[in-house]
Amino acid sequence: MIKKQTVWLLTMLSLIVVLSVYALSAPGNHGQTAQSGEKAAQTSAGSKTAKTAKTVAASATEEKLANIELTKDDERKSLENKYESVVASKNSTAKEISAAYDAMSDLKTTANNETMLEDVIESKGYDKSVVKTSGNQVQVYVSADKLTNKQANEIIQLTNEYLGTGRVVSVTYALNQK
Repeated sequence: MIKKQTVWLLTMLSLIVVLSVYALSAPGNHGQTAQSGEKAAQTSAGSKTAKTAKTVAASATEEKLANIELTKDDERKSLENKYESVVASKNSTAKEISAAYDAMSDLKTTANNETMLEDVIESKGYDKSVVKTSGNQVQVYVSADKLTNKQANEIIQLTNEYLGTGRVVSVTYALNQK
């Protein structure tokens, strides 16, 4: 018969394995490994505080970007439902239905272009970005503490390339500050 200690040990080991796999495959980890216990013990209290502050600031920025993304998705879903109700309505004319289909197609194209632009911006070295288009205005949110004029101009040029010119583009950064 297996002893209680053995069962407890096996349970803890399996829990450690599961948590390790989760930590390595968690979104935003990008293959980073945790510090070993020995290295963590050598870390000074000051650097721990600095790391904690950076982590809190990063998570606040990520939370704000996630909220912007959710708001954008909700608005897009609302518009999509509106267009679908026009298409499904028996009172809609052929012209209205055609316009609704065109609007849904434009909505999907814009969403795809925004996603591609976000990927390109992130490939330029930014942790996370969200692009939100409404009418002729485009808001680009970037996870960065500082942004030079050259970097902002590059983001605006990329926006014009992926979403077309003739739009008012604004770039927002330093989301972890009030």
